Amino acid sequence: GMRISCIRQVSTFITTPIFYANGPPHLGHLYSAVIGDASHRWNRLKDPESEHFFATGTDEHGSKIAKTANEKGLTSIELCDQVSASFRHLFKEFDINTSDYIRTTEKRHRECVEAMWKRLEAANCIEKAAYSGWYSTTDECFYKEGDIEDGSEGKIAKETRSRVEWHEEENYMFKMDQFHERIRTWMTKNDVIRPKNYLPIALRYIEGETRLSISRDSSRLSWGIPVPGDSQQTIYVWLDALCNYLTVRGFPDCMAASSWPPTTQIIGKDILKFHAVYWPAFLLAAGLDLPKRLFVHGHWLVDGSKMSKSVGNVIEPLSMSETLSKEGLRYFLLKQGLPHDDSNFALLKAINVINADLINNVGNLVSRACATKINPGQVYPYVDILELHDEISDSANPLVAEMNALRDKVIPLYDKLLFYKAIEEIMALSKLTNAFFQVHAPWKLSQGAKLSTVLYVTYESTRIIALLMQPITPKLADFCLSRLGISSEFRGLDTATFGGGPKMDQVGRPLGEDKGLYMERIEVPKEKGNESNGEKEKKKKTEKT
Repeated sequence: GMRISCIRQVSTFITTPIFYANGPPHLGHLYSAVIGDASHRWNRLKDPESEHFFATGTDEHGSKIAKTANEKGLTSIELCDQVSASFRHLFKEFDINTSDYIRTTEKRHRECVEAMWKRLEAANCIEKAAYSGWYSTTDECFYKEGDIEDGSEGKIAKETRSRVEWHEEENYMFKMDQFHERIRTWMTKNDVIRPKNYLPIALRYIEGETRLSISRDSSRLSWGIPVPGDSQQTIYVWLDALCNYLTVRGFPDCMAASSWPPTTQIIGKDILKFHAVYWPAFLLAAGLDLPKRLFVHGHWLVDGSKMSKSVGNVIEPLSMSETLSKEGLRYFLLKQGLPHDDSNFALLKAINVINADLINNVGNLVSRACATKINPGQVYPYVDILELHDEISDSANPLVAEMNALRDKVIPLYDKLLFYKAIEEIMALSKLTNAFFQVHAPWKLSQGAKLSTVLYVTYESTRIIALLMQPITPKLADFCLSRLGISSEFRGLDTATFGGGPKMDQVGRPLGEDKGLYMERIEVPKEKGNESNGEKEKKKKTEKT
C-alpha cells in the first residue's frame, strides 16, 4: 500500500547489527546495543534541534534457524517470535532507546530486499552459474580451498573452526571484483574503519572476493526470501540481512538524500568482512552512498576465556543485572569495553568499579552534599563566581579549571565513540570533587559564606559531571540533576560550565526532592563461583518451596 509519510531528514543515523534469532541475547549483543544507545543519546545531547535515528533488530532467516526451530519442536516463525521478543525486552530493560526495531521476517523488509535484488539485476551485476565450494552451515558462507583444513570430524574452516561440506549447485552470482578499487578507496581515503587497527584486516578481505554466490538452492535453504521470479532459489542470508539498514529508512519508496547513508554502523569484529566488503559492493551496484563510518568492537571474554555454551560461561545480561543493576552493567560495559581489542568480564572487578564510580564517587556525593544536616534550607546557594570565598578559593580554583575544561575534553571522545576514555576524564573530575568535599568537611562548618561556597562548588561540579554522564548512565544523571533541582530545559551541553546553570538571585534556588540513595552498595555474592546458573536456579526454587 501507499506509505503515507516519508522519512524525515536526519543528521545522524546509527545502526547496530541485527542480531541472529538463533538463541537468547548474551553480553556481546548488549554491548553493541549499549554503544549505539550511548552514541545516539550523545548526538541528541549535542544537537537537540536535529532529528537523530538509531536502529536495531533481529536477523531471522537461514537454515540454522530452521534447524534450531525443528529441534525445539517449533515452526521457524515461532522460534523467531520468541527470540526477537527476548531481544526487544532486553533492550527495553537496559534503556536502549531505538527509533526502529526491524525484523527480517516483516513484509516491509521482504519488499526492500526484492527491490534491492532487482536493482542489482538491472545494473547487470548478477549472473547465474554453477558453483561449488566448501560450505559452512554454521557460518552461512562458502570457503576457499586455502581457508579450510582437516578437523577431528572432517574438513573445517581455519578461521572459525566450523565444519564445512562440499556443495555443488547452480546459484546466482554477484560480480564483485569490479568494485574492489572503489571499496579500497572508500576505506583508505575516508577513515571509515574505526578503530584504525581493523583497517589492514578489512583490506585483506577485499582481495579474496571476486564473485559472490547470492542465492542458494531452495531445497537446501527454504527459510528465507525467494529470488524474485525464481522460486527455486532463496536469497543468500547476508544479502537479505544487510538490506535491513535500507528497510528502516523506507527503501525504495522514499529515500530522501538526507536520510541516507548511515553515519555510524556498529559491528562486532566477526562480521567485519560482510560490512566492509559485501555491503559497500551491494550499495555501489545499486547506486547508493556508502556508510560514513564502521565502528568495530572486539569480543567479551569471561575471566579471560571465550564465552561458550559448552564451558557454561555465557553471561546472560538480565540475570547478571540482578547483581550489578542494569545501569551498573551498562556502565561497566562502556568503561571496561575496549573497542580495539577483546574485553574481559570479571564479576569482582565489575562490582568494585560500580561501587567506586557510580555509587560512591557520584551518587553518594550528591546525597551527602545535599543532606539536610549540612543544608537545612535545602537551597542551591547563590555565590558570586568571580569572588569565591578567600579561604576556599585556593583549593577551588584548580577544581573550577577542571570543571570548565571537561566538556571540551569529552566532546571529541564521545564523537569517536571512545566512551571508556570519556569516562576516565569524567571520573578524574569526580575524584577531585570528592577530595575537595572531604578537605573542607562542610558538616563541621557553621552556616555562612564559607559553607555556601563549599556547597556551591561541589554542586556545580556534580552538576557538570551528571550532565556529561547523560549518554552513559541516564538514570544516575537524572537522579543527580533532579536532586540538585536542575529541570530538563537546563540539561544541555551549553550549561556544562562553572556557573553555567539556571540563573538565580541572592536567595539561591530550591534543591529537588530527596529520594534517598541512588543505589545501595553492591555486595559480593556469597555463592561459590563454580556453580552453574542451572544449579543456582535449582537452589532458588528449593529455597522458595
